[in-house]
Amino acid sequence: MKFINKFAAIGVMSVLGVTVLVGCSSSDDPATEATTSSETSQMLPPVIVTADQTDASAVVGDMIDIVVDDPVNTTIAVDNPEVLEITQGKDDGSALFNPGAKALSPGTATIMVTSADGSIRDIVVTVS
Repeated sequence: MKFINKFAAIGVMSVLGVTVLVGCSSSDDPATEATTSSETSQMLPPVIVTADQTDASAVVGDMIDIVVDDPVNTTIAVDNPEVLEITQGKDDGSALFNPGAKALSPGTATIMVTSADGSIRDIVVTVS
């Protein structure tokens, strides 16, 4: 009986040792590391630009949401596409989406917002 218990104890210790070593090992595979880091990253909320704002600040990677009364009939343009990538407002059938932009690189860009009535307002965005 003692002989069987010793084997069982040795077997359990071996399995635990292998498990600990596997758990502590690191991977040199960039794909594995990318998967691990992307699982822990979280999406940040967008920078909201209200109707009365004429300027905004963002960080590279931020999304900018421009609040307008009529997203479908409002158009936007940007004077510096290297700093901001714009997206027009739309109705996809299930929801209305405001126009917006993505901050691509540090710098300053002006977004020209043209409303359905033809009025234009400028929003100066500084990206850091």
